[in-house]
Amino acid sequence: MSAEPINSPMDCQQWVELLDGRRTLLRPICALDKAAILAFFDRLSAETRFLRFHHVKTRLAPDEVDQYCCVDYHNTFGLVAEMWRGGHNDIVAVGRYSRLPCYDSAEVAFVVEDNEQGKGIGTHLLKILSMLAKERGIKTFVAELLSDNVIMLDIFRKHDPDLKQEVDGSSHHVILSAQPSKARPAFSVHSRKNRSR
Repeated sequence: MSAEPINSPMDCQQWVELLDGRRTLLRPICALDKAAILAFFDRLSAETRFLRFHHVKTRLAPDEVDQYCCVDYHNTFGLVAEMWRGGHNDIVAVGRYSRLPCYDSAEVAFVVEDNEQGKGIGTHLLKILSMLAKERGIKTFVAELLSDNVIMLDIFRKHDPDLKQEVDGSSHHVILSAQPSKARPAFSVHSRKNRSR
């Protein structure tokens, strides 16, 4: 029995269990997340920022924050991973795709806060983004990685063992299937007020 397509961004919220047993809420990014995204960026190490942006980056400009948080949920889609820490919800990861001019391909990227890396968040983000992309006519993801970003490259390889790579010095141009490799898990809707810890 096939799953119903995801039409509303609110239908894309899902609690997932991490490798350390904790849970995080994956949900669509929105304009209300601007302050939380700035706080998230400030918690990233210089190395993580370099691996994500490919240059030394000390701040996010206002237009960059707008680009992150204001998406159309079709040609551009962003997801955040949110966790309850220290008495409040923190964004600990961001994943997004942006459709390319060839229409059935999209650039994909994600970044996870240093303290939460290696716990499966990136894998969950890629899996759900691939489901959303498929329903929006996207067949292929492309990504530009630095050769030092072995964690992200490993996540991409697990998602699509047949991915293609083009190496140019310290950069990797990666092409992988946007099709989810496993059946979709059940999605559940949770209001912003009722998110569990």
